[in-house]
Amino acid sequence: MNIVLCMGFEDRDGKESEWNEANLKSERLHEAQKIINYSKMNPLGITDGKYNYIWLAKNIEILMGEGRSKYSPHEKKEVDKLREYVNKSLKFRSPHIPITIETLSGKKQSFVFDSKNFDFLMELLYQFEMLVRDYNDKHGLTTKNKGTSGLF
Repeated sequence: MNIVLCMGFEDRDGKESEWNEANLKSERLHEAQKIINYSKMNPLGITDGKYNYIWLAKNIEILMGEGRSKYSPHEKKEVDKLREYVNKSLKFRSPHIPITIETLSGKKQSFVFDSKNFDFLMELLYQFEMLVRDYNDKHGLTTKNKGTSGLF
């Protein structure tokens, strides 16, 4: 017994896509960019319990993720390497180094700010963001370039 559900779509035999994700991709790119811009205004601020430099890093990763499938193998290797450096920097060279302070009432967790680690991280994030932006632009994920198909 064959069951056919009719939803008003023609059978396209896979020749044409019935779903175009370009508008949703554009919206995700826009939202990530908005958070990147916000985070850059005050990278040492805190939003939703995390330092803004962490949000900055994660949203650059979102930009990368949206374009990565279009990157060449060499481009993927480059952005993956920078992403790894950023994540290792956040883990092992964090601008906020956790310390434990002993008080009369017990132990208290605090942080010491390391400006050298912060400067290093911000430079790394800048390089990561610029590389991702360049590759996304090269592959048509920003404004449509004359003579190319672009995002839409």
